[in-house]
This record gives sequence, structure tokens and C-alpha cells, in this order.
Amino acid sequence: MKLLIVTPYFPPKTGGVEHYTYNISLKLLEKGHDVNVITTGTDGVKEEILDGIMVRRLKTKNSLSNTPLDIHLVNFISRILKEENFDIINAHMPVPFYADMSAIVSKRAGVPFVLTYHNDVVKNRGPLSLISSLYNHTLLQITLRAADRIITPSPYVYNESEIMKGFSKKLVLIPPGVDPELYSPSEGSAMIKYGLNKESKSILFVGSMNRGHTHKGVEILLKAFSRIESDETYLILAGTGDMIPEYKKIAESLGIGDRTIFTGFINEESLIELYRLSSLLVLPTLSVAEGFGMVLIEANACGKPVIGSEVGGIKYVIRDGETGILVPPGDPVALANAITRLLDNEELAAKMGSNGRKMVMKNYTWDKSVRMTEKVFEDTLNQLL
Repeated sequence: MKLLIVTPYFPPKTGGVEHYTYNISLKLLEKGHDVNVITTGTDGVKEEILDGIMVRRLKTKNSLSNTPLDIHLVNFISRILKEENFDIINAHMPVPFYADMSAIVSKRAGVPFVLTYHNDVVKNRGPLSLISSLYNHTLLQITLRAADRIITPSPYVYNESEIMKGFSKKLVLIPPGVDPELYSPSEGSAMIKYGLNKESKSILFVGSMNRGHTHKGVEILLKAFSRIESDETYLILAGTGDMIPEYKKIAESLGIGDRTIFTGFINEESLIELYRLSSLLVLPTLSVAEGFGMVLIEANACGKPVIGSEVGGIKYVIRDGETGILVPPGDPVALANAITRLLDNEELAAKMGSNGRKMVMKNYTWDKSVRMTEKVFEDTLNQLL
């Protein structure tokens, strides 16, 4: 099949959706499909081959929050469809616009359209809350109706989303995956880099720390960590974002500045080292904006226990008491108690990490994800013949 993948962001930009889209694209390529990607860029229209994938990057001059807006996108996609024959258009969201414009073009061109819907568009406060609600009831509905099939990696979306209730017959759950050979248990070798010694314990958070992602709950995590009284226990926050200066101030005000480490941007190799180095991973998300939480299965694959909020997709991914611990969202006391429980009971933590690794091997591999994706594409084509 010749596939056109449309996504607002793609590596080298990092994030859960970007990671999912890249790995599915790469695996489809390995299975012999011709994979092309349209995404945003910074230098006009730029074409490049990224690990065998043809990537076309369209410079976007305007954006709303983290949503790139470009009036030229429809014409850009239309031109490519005229120049080349594609079997399937597969667009990714929750970031609006790129998927919506792809849906419009696909219907005009008569090309089957599969939407990968990672999560609901959720904004809890301010003008963006009104805009997202308006979008969910208007343009998004057009896009969902235009889709021949809808893939979701999120068990929350599949089981609970109010938006998806009218489209359940189109909906297919395809969870994300992990490369279990790459993400595997081993001794972490990054201790010296972060100033830790062999007696040190570390709590890891991985995620974006910008103003558009305050729902990740970093402030709650800082408050919880301030309750952990141990000079040899550290909090490592891996990721970038414009909220980091503010989080550093909060850490200082809580008296944990000298035990809190902000790594900034790290590549995948360094991230795996952090998983291996850490005692456990925490994902303290506050809202249903977390459709899955890929860092949970990545940490589990490395043999580490995980703690997450009982909200959104997280509550489906963590098997409470088996692979990790679920806590109420926004509760620093409950989070601190869960962290302490694992830090104080190394046998329990090791058992949960081992169980998590087994769960990942059974349910969450990219090979499994791509087989399911390929079948959706094939079924879509066969139904439309």
C-alpha cells in the first residue's frame, strides 16, 4: 500500500503522539509499504528522507496554543494527491486542523480516510476551553463522519469518550507499543552524570513541561516529593518546557531544590538509561487529557514499577497493585504515600516491575500494533472496493 500519514508534529519533535506516529510509520515501512508523511516544519516546504520515510514539512506561520494553522495546507495536500496515487490517508490528532483538512481533501479526492484519534481535545479553563468545546461540536464532528475507520490508541477514548459514542462502529482500539529489546531491564549507567551514587534512589517523571501541559501534574509531584524526607532520594524530571523556571522556583520554595533534577531535552538512548537508573516512574496527570501514558509501558518494559493518577487512560494501563499503584488525581499526600511504599519495599517494587515487563511483552509491542494497523487499512480498502 502507498500511505499518506498526516500529522501536525513528527520527529525530531518529541512527544507521545510523535513517538507513536513515527514507530507505526517505521514498522509499516519495514513491512514493505510506501510511507509518506506530511507535517509541520520551519523552513518553507522541505522534503527529506527520515529513516526511509518520505517526510514533507510545511512551514507554519500561525498557531493557536499548540495547534498549527496554515491556509495553504488544503492546497498542499491536494497537490500531492494529484501528483501521486495513495491508497490511504491516515491523519493523527488530538491537535486539530491537520486531520480536519486531511478529511476534507480525502473526500474531494476519493481517497479512503483513516483517522487515528489519540485523545479528546480537552481544555479545562480560559478561552481555550470555549474554543475546544466549539471545535468538538462542529469541525471535529465533520472529520469523524468523514473517517472510514477510526483508530484510537487510548482505552479511555474507546471505553468512555462521550465524543465517540456516535462513532463506535468505526472505532478500533490499537494500543501503542514498546521495543522490548531496546527498552529492557539493566543497570542504569547515568548516576555520575546526575550526581547520584549507588545508594541514591530516584523518582522519575518524563513529559512536556510547558504551559499547555500543566495537566501533567508536575506541581502536585513536587509537593508530594517535598514529603519524602531522605537526603539520598532525588526527583528527576525529564523533558523541556517553558514552565521549568516556575517549577524550579516551586521546588526551591518547598526546600527540595537541591534534590530536584531537571534534565532538559534528552534523546531516546538517554531516556532508556533514566528508566533503568530510576527506582520508579510517576505520571501524576490531573485530567482525562492523558489518553494512555506511553511512559508507563516504557518504564514497565525496563522492569520499573509505576505510579499514576486514576484518570483517563492511565487507569487502564496500570494494573493497580500488580504493575504499579493508582492514586487519586491532584492528591499530593496520597502520591507521597504511594512513592514511600515503593521506596521502602524494594521487593514489592521489583515484583511490580517484573509484572510490568511481562504485561508489556504480552500486550504492548510495536509489532503487534502495526499488525493491527495494517489490518485496519486492508479492511478499509476491501470494504470500499
